[in-house]
Amino acid sequence: MSSGNQRENQRDLEEVRGIENGLKAAYARNTKETVEAFERLRDFAIRLVYLNVTAEHELDAKALIVSIGDIGKITAEQRMEIASVAACRVLGEIALEAVSQRRDALAIKAASVLGSLSRELAARGMDKAAKSAAESLGKFGVVSARMDVENQVTLSEIYLMQLVREAMEENLSETGIISVAFLGEVGAASVENKIDESAMGASILLEEIGIAAVRENHEPEAKAVINAFEKLGKASSMHGMKSLLFQAAWSVETIRVLAVDKDMSAVARIAKHTLESVKAAGAQDEEQILEKIQDIKKFHRKILEKS
Repeated sequence: MSSGNQRENQRDLEEVRGIENGLKAAYARNTKETVEAFERLRDFAIRLVYLNVTAEHELDAKALIVSIGDIGKITAEQRMEIASVAACRVLGEIALEAVSQRRDALAIKAASVLGSLSRELAARGMDKAAKSAAESLGKFGVVSARMDVENQVTLSEIYLMQLVREAMEENLSETGIISVAFLGEVGAASVENKIDESAMGASILLEEIGIAAVRENHEPEAKAVINAFEKLGKASSMHGMKSLLFQAAWSVETIRVLAVDKDMSAVARIAKHTLESVKAAGAQDEEQILEKIQDIKKFHRKILEKS
């Protein structure tokens, strides 16, 4: 057997042991050993990101990512908050490394596993861990926007939106607020990097969240949405994206009217103030813009149905 094959076999053995140790530690509720296992598995996965692109390396890296997610689900079931935070952090780190190296399949796999885990954590009321997931998803989306990888930006936006909705159902206002803020950050990064559809997509998702927040009386999340629109509006104005200004103004006005109807005076007041700064004054071709918005909404629905 060649020395190269021996190294490969040794690496495979170390990876298997790492997964087994992580599973054992999680089932035993041993936080320290579980966190250490997550970090070892992260190191194995990132090493594969930097190796030559082969089918074997790709499969090994994806298996490690899935294993981190599986162990993360156990820590969620066991309500191991610190270990669950570590799971979200390492998945985010793998996703960012994969984006930086243009390893799109691995970046998408890591983000998808993270997105699934984030909803699991929120559904179990684990606010601290869910906030960690929101931060990792947000950073992934921003970096993807800067790297001009539109499908990964859209993926992060969808997962952040789903996390907000889950957080509102479980009354995890801190997770909801942070997820909305990061969705706004991803949208602003898309504007700055001229990724029009991702920027418009973030705006549409923010509108959907804002409407749901007002209807379900989640005032903190509704205010966070309006703040995100203000940031998005400023970025759009700076970069001359009139169609997004039009969409933002439309969305904020929709939320304001609903807030007035629901007697949410603080939300309505903030929306009125924000509307003045993002109003799409002079926006042209409104009919064409509306058609584009509807197309993006249909695209998002297809993604949601698949996920």
